[in-house]
This record gives sequence, C-alpha cells and structure tokens, in this order.
Amino acid sequence: MQKGRRLQNANVLLIIGTTIGIVLSFTTYIGVETTANAAFCGSCHTMRPFVASYGLVVHGGNNPFGFRARCTDCHLPHDNLPHYLAAKAETGLNDVWVESFGDAAKIDWAQKAKDPDRYVYDSGCLKCHGNLRRETLSNPRAFLPHRAYFAGTTTRTCVDCHSNVGHKYLAEFIRK
Repeated sequence: MQKGRRLQNANVLLIIGTTIGIVLSFTTYIGVETTANAAFCGSCHTMRPFVASYGLVVHGGNNPFGFRARCTDCHLPHDNLPHYLAAKAETGLNDVWVESFGDAAKIDWAQKAKDPDRYVYDSGCLKCHGNLRRETLSNPRAFLPHRAYFAGTTTRTCVDCHSNVGHKYLAEFIRK
C-alpha cells in the first residue's frame, strides 16, 4: 500500500513538474518573440532614431522582397540558446534601467555607432547568411573580400566591412 502511494505521488509530481516546465517554456518563448521586433524596441524613446533609420535599409524592409530582419537578429548572439537568453536579459534590463532611471539625453549615440562590434554579432549575420561561405567559394568576386574571414586569419567582423548595414542613415536621425 505504501509503495503504491509513493508511486502515485511521484506520478503527480511528474505531471505537475512537466506542466510547470511547459508553461514556463511557452511563456519564455512568447516573451522572447514579443520583444524581438522594431515595434517593441521603438516603444522606448531612446530607440526611435534607430528604428527610423532601420526602416530605410534593406534589412529593415526597404527591399523588393519585403524581408525585414528583427532587431534581435543582429543585436543578440545566435551561437547557442543560453547565450542568446542571457544577452537578451542583460541588454533588456540595461535598456529599461537607462530609459527609466538614466539620462538618455547624455548618451553619445554618434560615438557608440562608431563601435558596431559591441552591438552586432557575427552569429546573427551568419544565421541568415549561412550560405555565404559556400556561395563565395564559387564566386571569385565575392570570395576575395571574405577569404580571410572564412579562413580565420582576421579579427575583422561582418560589421567592420558592412558598418551601415542596419542603420545606414542613423547620423541624420540622432542629430534631430
């Protein structure tokens, strides 16, 4: 009788734990997806210049295909899920803190824009452009500029060469 009750209690705990795990996973997924796009990021006053400039470039939807990268596609690492979630939490909490308690008017956005490596991850670029290596090998014109990158003989990153890819006209918007 005692053994049967323990087994029953273990099954109940397993069901409760599984249910809690599913609910937490689903809630996390919804939260991550909801906070990934320009509409959410642009809801903070300090991000509006970035959203405005982003809308004018290819990755912001200004292309014949209507493709639009999300903010998190470029501005979070995509090497593994724990790193992605940790960076998202850290970045999000920092942004909320600055927006709520900091003096965003004192931020030198033009200076920050000169160091895109701090805000853009190659793993994000390669998430969408994963075929780049294969295609550059068959196209000498594309291969030459990317040769050192794929050989691992350079410390340059994607945004070192493609610095205006997401916010080409940013300087015009941060002056306003």
